[in-house]
Amino acid sequence: MEGKEITILQNSGESAFSAAIEQEKDLGTVLFLRYKPRGDTGRSIEVAIAPEFGSNMFHFQVGENNVFYCDRELLIDHDWTGNFPLWPLPNRVSNKKYEFEGRTVSLEDIQRKRGNWPLIHGLVDDQVWDYEEPVIESDFGAVRTHIAITRGSRLYKYFPYVSRLTLEYRVTDNGVKIQYMVENNEQKKDGKHMPFGFALHPYFATLSGKNETFITLPADYVMEADEALLPTGRLIDVTHTEYDLRQPTAVGALQLDTVFTNLHRNKCASIDYRTLGMKVFLKASDEFTHMVLYTLEDGFICFENQTGSTDMINLYTRAVKEGAEELEKAAHLLILPPDRCHTGYIEYQVEHY
Repeated sequence: MEGKEITILQNSGESAFSAAIEQEKDLGTVLFLRYKPRGDTGRSIEVAIAPEFGSNMFHFQVGENNVFYCDRELLIDHDWTGNFPLWPLPNRVSNKKYEFEGRTVSLEDIQRKRGNWPLIHGLVDDQVWDYEEPVIESDFGAVRTHIAITRGSRLYKYFPYVSRLTLEYRVTDNGVKIQYMVENNEQKKDGKHMPFGFALHPYFATLSGKNETFITLPADYVMEADEALLPTGRLIDVTHTEYDLRQPTAVGALQLDTVFTNLHRNKCASIDYRTLGMKVFLKASDEFTHMVLYTLEDGFICFENQTGSTDMINLYTRAVKEGAEELEKAAHLLILPPDRCHTGYIEYQVEHY
C-alpha cells in the first residue's frame, strides 16, 4: 500500500512484529500492524486502520491474500466497506427512534449514504476517531483507537449518555483480535443506565470464488424479520431449512440477509477458502449471542458478530412492557450502570492446512 511513512516502531528483540503510522492520500492517518515471520511469507499478516474514517480496519492481508474486501472509493466517501464498528445501535433501528426506560430518542435528523429508513449501522462508523501510539511486544503488535460522546458532542442528541468506546487491535502470529471497551461515564448520583450493543461489520472477500468459499455458522435459530429486515420477535428453528449452516456450505448456494442466534458456545463460525488451504475462524466473547450473515452480492460476504438482535433497544422495551422473558432474551440488550465499563472481543484467527 502506498503512503508516506512518518513513524515506525522497531521490532523488540527477536519479535516479528512491527507497527507504522503513515499518511495515505485521501485517508489521512493510517495505522499499520504487521507480523512477518522469518522464512514463511505466506503466513505474514498486515492490518491497516483508518481512524479518520470511522476506525475502519479496511485491510487484513494474510500472505498475498486480502481477507477483507474494500472498495477504496466507498471508504473515502464514508460509505460501507472494509470492516467498521457498529455502536451503540448495531444495524437497524425501527422508525428511526428508540425507547428505553420511558424516554424516546429520535434519530430522524440522521442522513445516511444508504439505508435511511430504518436507520442502519450505528452512529460512529463515519466519525473521526482518536488513536494512541502503537505498542510492540515479543508476541504481538497493538494499537488503540477511541471515540467519546460528551454532552457537547453532536452525537449526544442521538445517544444521550456520556460514554466512550475504545478498540484495541492486536495482531498475533495467527490473526487479529479486536478488544472493545465501553464506558458509561454518567455520574452514579444520576443513576443513568446506558443501553447499547456492539458489533463489527466485516466484508470478507470470497477469495476462492463463491462456489469454493465455504462458511459454517453453528446456530440453531434465525430471527424472523419483516420487509424492512426488522425482527418480529419470533425465532425460527434452522433444522431442514436454508438457514441450517451448521455444516460447511458454499457461499454460492446462499441468498441471505439474516440474523442468527442461539449460537453454539463450544464452536465458532468460520470461512473456508478451499483453493487456498486457509480457514478464518470468527471467535468472540460470550456476550456475542447473534450473528448477521449477508450474501446477496458477488465478491464478498458480510459476517458480523453482534452482541444482540437488530433493533435491540426497541425489542427489549417491548419485551419489558409485555412481560415476555423469551423476547427479552432474544433482544439481548446490554445495559451498563453509571460509572462502569464493559469489555469483550472479536477475533479473526487464521489457520492454514
